[in-house]
Amino acid sequence: MKLRLLGSALAVIAATTTVALPDPAHGNQISTGSIEFSPTVAFSHWNMKREGYGNVDNFTRLDITPTIGYCMSNHYEVTGAFMTRHESTNGVSDTALGANAGLTYNFSPQGAVIPFASVGFGTLFYDGFSFNDAAVLAPMLTGGIRMLVGSSASVNVDMGYQHESNAQGEFGASSNRLVAGVGVSVFPWRSK
Repeated sequence: MKLRLLGSALAVIAATTTVALPDPAHGNQISTGSIEFSPTVAFSHWNMKREGYGNVDNFTRLDITPTIGYCMSNHYEVTGAFMTRHESTNGVSDTALGANAGLTYNFSPQGAVIPFASVGFGTLFYDGFSFNDAAVLAPMLTGGIRMLVGSSASVNVDMGYQHESNAQGEFGASSNRLVAGVGVSVFPWRSK
């Protein structure tokens, strides 16, 4: 139910943004040699009560992922990012640092909208930069649309899937996440 509401909300945001954007000559943001900067911040907090268990568990999570991409052509873009994940479970906190890499395919523009799909992988280190408590993120699959704004930016709406092996640094644990996002990209250095 919540996923359906989130999908509906993202569709409304995308439609509203597309209709609200003026149709001036949009820039050529996605072209050979362009650089993309796309910062991402995600926060979530949830509670869980187990049947027959008196306490309520509290979970908080903050992800910060500044991503940089390089457009190898009008369609292909390689990306890399540093990741910081802070998690708190019932007041016990842990912070992981890591990185990810990926490849994005930008489809041909449809007016001021560019659909895209990406695949990537990454790792998070929960115990310093050793492989003792490292989590592996693979695959990381994302699809979405970019709505071009002016000549050097875009508003991005996407949906994705991430599989995490050794989830939260726990050996043998795994998790699967469906991820939805709305963000911005800035193209400070783009080819003419």
